[in-house]
Amino acid sequence: MNRDSGLTLVEVMVAMLIVLVVLGGSIAFVARGRAAHRTGESLAQLEESLDAAFALLVDEIRLAGYLGLAPPASPVEGAMAFGAAERPDLAVAGACGDSLAHDLHSAIAVADAAYEAAPGIPIRCRASPDGRRAPQSDTLIVRHAAAAPTRPQAGRLQLETNLRTAILAANGTGILGADARWHDLEVGVYYISADSTGRSGWPSLRRKRLVGGTRPAFQDEELVSGISDMQIEIGVDDPADTDTAVDRWLRPGEPLFDSSIRALRLELEARSAIPEPTQPGMSRRKRVARVIELRNHGARP
Repeated sequence: MNRDSGLTLVEVMVAMLIVLVVLGGSIAFVARGRAAHRTGESLAQLEESLDAAFALLVDEIRLAGYLGLAPPASPVEGAMAFGAAERPDLAVAGACGDSLAHDLHSAIAVADAAYEAAPGIPIRCRASPDGRRAPQSDTLIVRHAAAAPTRPQAGRLQLETNLRTAILAANGTGILGADARWHDLEVGVYYISADSTGRSGWPSLRRKRLVGGTRPAFQDEELVSGISDMQIEIGVDDPADTDTAVDRWLRPGEPLFDSSIRALRLELEARSAIPEPTQPGMSRRKRVARVIELRNHGARP
């Protein structure tokens, strides 16, 4: 007697089981692929943020103390220590602090876990965009002449320099003669904000930057979003020896004892905007440290 054509119930169930196993394996493979892709994308985003932040900060730190034609650490006519009343003809808008831009004796200033321009003296203009600074992050101030010479311009703090001296001016009027060279004065206050422009709660590396206009002023700008921390150590050279090598590393605020700053150890942390697939609400972070030597070894802290 011939058997009827078709599949038995057992055969159908076996076939369904095989399909389910294959489908489950395919879904797991796709899920692993997506997780690997998200991990790679997250790491690439971290590397991109850190590279961008270091590119900006390294160039600025290396220029610290540069005074155009004048030798580094030369006295600058019109320069004033931070906190001193500004001359009316050199006054800076922005209310960040008296002579914050004029303290050219201090090419580098670092505050430990504080939004300050000097120990115990806060920067008066608030952190942007929402007034919230990352609480444990350091603040870095860098002062120098712009690398490229420019023309005299009223309404901007500039350095008129020759091989012997430098003069701070904001009126575009020269004093040193035809051999002088003009450079814009560049001052940046670098800090970590708890927020980014248009995104509350997402950290960013920001800068209060000295700009020109009808009068010199500090203007806030976002540099790199996703940078969540900045820690700095100061490498100093002992004045008793004859070399220019770093003899010891100090935390900001430790006494320098007339030592010269030769390098900074800069550590940045970046945070990925891509959530971790296995940890809801968490994102990957990465910390990188670099040592940056100052090129203008005559600069004093």
